[in-house]
Amino acid sequence: MTLPTIEAGAVTRYGTGLLRTEVRPLPGGLHQWRRSPGPYAPAPFVPVPRTPLAVTGPGARVVFGAADGSGRTYHLEGEHSVAYLLLTGGPGAVPPQALRDLGTTLRVLHDVPPPASARAHGSRGLDRLDSWLTGRAPTPRAAHAAEQMRKALGDPAWATVRGWHQRVLGDTPTVLAHGAAGLGSLIAGPDGSATLLAGEDLSVLPWYVDIGWIIGELVELKWQLGGDPVAWQAHIDALCEGYGRDPGADWQWLAVLRIMLHVHDIAAYLDEPVDSFQQYADFLRFLIGLRGAVT
Repeated sequence: MTLPTIEAGAVTRYGTGLLRTEVRPLPGGLHQWRRSPGPYAPAPFVPVPRTPLAVTGPGARVVFGAADGSGRTYHLEGEHSVAYLLLTGGPGAVPPQALRDLGTTLRVLHDVPPPASARAHGSRGLDRLDSWLTGRAPTPRAAHAAEQMRKALGDPAWATVRGWHQRVLGDTPTVLAHGAAGLGSLIAGPDGSATLLAGEDLSVLPWYVDIGWIIGELVELKWQLGGDPVAWQAHIDALCEGYGRDPGADWQWLAVLRIMLHVHDIAAYLDEPVDSFQQYADFLRFLIGLRGAVT
């Protein structure tokens, strides 16, 4: 996750070789968010559906944005993502209600019939992970990181992770999924509300992928930042309560897949040098060996 850089005119720009984001203030308290694939993104955004999708009801507001060249433009209240607030302020910077609203909204989205533009049983993120796990990394740095991680985890654990990834790609039934559900796409409003940016990765996937992706991000942030473990757990509980279902013991391997993808993206798309992923490997080895509820 990349922290924003505030530039002249209060415009915020940040990004990696995978994704670029620009946030521009507008009159009346609104903000224009523009997101576009970075220069090294291996695939474009999913096309905007020809017929607008209706995702209404309780929970976070969903905005699908308008096509803007290769990117998307969204208009909404809120200038910071929930990811940014957690990174800079810890778990207490975000009320659990924001995660509960996100879970509720994902449940509503999952009940919408998939449009023709939605990616069939897969996603851009799962494609990136597949290339990494099968020795087809797109960059030398990513390939080197994959070799480091494979050696650090050991071949049996690496094979286990590959098997989990294949399970996602082959599992049924499926739903219309966000495809890249994450805290960087959940925008905190000034009144405590939240807005979910959606459409760039619309996919047809098992229901648990969206929920598991967010749990993985929260687990990784808890590990990186520390802080009150009860507060972090409250966010995970609120997410699952809002959705009305949780992945049970499967949370652990879903979190591993999400964190593995993050390691890949750090290696492939960030300019900063990364000499070793040993700390990530130690944490992933711990998660791979876990069973049971989130702790």
